[in-house]
Amino acid sequence: MTASDSQYDRLRQELDEAAQLIRSHAGPQERGTGTAPALPLQSLLDQLHQLQAQTEAQNAAPIRLLKHFACTGGTIISKCLAAMPNAVLLSEIDPLSVNHMTTPSKFAPTDLIKQMRYGRQGISDALAVEIFLGGLAPLHAALKRAGQRLILREHSHSHYCTAADWRARPAVQEMLSRDYAVLPLISVRHPMSSFLSLKAAGWIQFAPATLEEYARRYLAFLDDNATCPIVYYEDFVDTPETVLENICRSLELRYDAQSSALVMAIHMSGDSGRSSDEIAARPARDIPDEIAEQSATSPAYAELCKRLRYPPLPG
Repeated sequence: MTASDSQYDRLRQELDEAAQLIRSHAGPQERGTGTAPALPLQSLLDQLHQLQAQTEAQNAAPIRLLKHFACTGGTIISKCLAAMPNAVLLSEIDPLSVNHMTTPSKFAPTDLIKQMRYGRQGISDALAVEIFLGGLAPLHAALKRAGQRLILREHSHSHYCTAADWRARPAVQEMLSRDYAVLPLISVRHPMSSFLSLKAAGWIQFAPATLEEYARRYLAFLDDNATCPIVYYEDFVDTPETVLENICRSLELRYDAQSSALVMAIHMSGDSGRSSDEIAARPARDIPDEIAEQSATSPAYAELCKRLRYPPLPG
């Protein structure tokens, strides 16, 4: 057999596989008569590769993705999930974030993206995403072989609550969906409570630093994740075991009621926003007159409370 014969056989096999895959994904009319005009060779091969990639992503172990704004109780929920059997949680993930570039230390011996941002050439968002996905692939494969389940806690604050334009860049879920099945989940807290905590922590990075602007960004976050299940922090602190069990079911994680006892031993990036590992409601903050006035006149805040089914002021 010559080299050209071998290439011909491989090509014929690819075309047979392409035809079979396309038939299996076609609708009834497309499968019926077989009289549709033949597609060009390159079109068949492109469809084959696309369908193969989709099938592989669907059959792969999913990546769980937690999303929430800062000061909404995401840290304690994440710690509880990290304590579940065979769970591996990576915290504050966003390859396009530049928040960490504001810290004095440039020491980042394992962070290729950060090193490139410090470099004279810089780095494009597209290349940063490729580096992120390239590093994630062997980790995901190793965890899958070990029977472990990967959870990523997205740093949504970097995307929606900084000077960066949230509309001009892909979200983490969009990046992941190129190669993986994704199981997303959003957690929320009363927006007045989270805004006051954000302000007290000195973490407002957008302008103007108003409740209206915060609510406008929060609504954009919800719009971009309209199909994601939502968990309420207030429900979690009221009945933590019930809510955790529901979260684990949604994320296809094994639930163990005894695991929450391990929360004290869990350490992760993002601990700075919470002073205690006790699952309990935080003391309510006093609402300054200025903020109370903003809440009464802010269209975006009124819409946000309505959408999340919260009263305008925390009870």
